[in-house]
Amino acid sequence: MVEKGYYATQGRLGIPGGPRVSASQYAETADVALTQWTLALLGLLSAVIPLAAVRPWGALAPRPLLLLGLWATGALAAVSQIHVAREVLFPSGPGGWSPWAAVQGVAALCLWLAMAWICTRRLGLDTTAVANTGRDTK
Repeated sequence: MVEKGYYATQGRLGIPGGPRVSASQYAETADVALTQWTLALLGLLSAVIPLAAVRPWGALAPRPLLLLGLWATGALAAVSQIHVAREVLFPSGPGGWSPWAAVQGVAALCLWLAMAWICTRRLGLDTTAVANTGRDTK
């Protein structure tokens, strides 16, 4: 996310370690710096979400909202990783993704989804947890 901010200050598009951005992509982007700053802020948000899931201050956020953030980020990461894997296996242009980036992405995605699953169970949104305690919600 720091590198994305650095790219934004230079008015550059891209993902650190990713392929080069073509001139046509720059032409299609109305405000390059704003786009890159938005991506940097999304990176910051995706760092705060897992911290909120495991730190005491995260209890201030409503549990369903926190879990929505975890699962939505996992889904977006999965879609992104499918794109990276496709580019590694079937490159469509010069300067594509490295196989190492694909391996790192798969490992990170697996860890993220495991965290989302564990947090879902831990935060008490498992419907069997209430039934097993014998507590009635009346």
